[in-house]
Amino acid sequence: MKAPWSLMLLVLPACATHAVPASPAAAAAPPAAPASPSAPVSAPPPAPPLSPGMVSIGEIAASPKFDPQPTVATVKADLLRCYNETRTLIPDLHGKLMLRVRVNDDGKVTATDAQPGGQANDPGLIACIADAMQTVTFPRPGGNAVITVPLVFRR
Repeated sequence: MKAPWSLMLLVLPACATHAVPASPAAAAAPPAAPASPSAPVSAPPPAPPLSPGMVSIGEIAASPKFDPQPTVATVKADLLRCYNETRTLIPDLHGKLMLRVRVNDDGKVTATDAQPGGQANDPGLIACIADAMQTVTFPRPGGNAVITVPLVFRR
């Protein structure tokens, strides 16, 4: 009959609410306080800050009488700001983006979007760049114009 009691002693501590102390010192120690439901959960350590990115503006194809390059160069800092802001959400974002900018006869930007493809073709990045492009006025193109601005974003 000793076998059932031995088995019962092995099972009982596992089912009981208080564990049997392994040593007299452990018996003297007070039980650990249960975790409070309002105790803050430790968050993972913050990611290291991203290094500032880079943007290159390629050759912009346009008619010989319309040179949009200097105007696009004036928003280069905004393009970089948009890229770095987007990288806080998408740290691996980099690559090419073919930006299409529609300019009316007065030199005002009427629309900005991107050609399909390109590694940096992110809707948030394009929306930010479109807002930046609204702030510039191009030289009068002699009618409506669509320019393609090749951009390369590097980490």
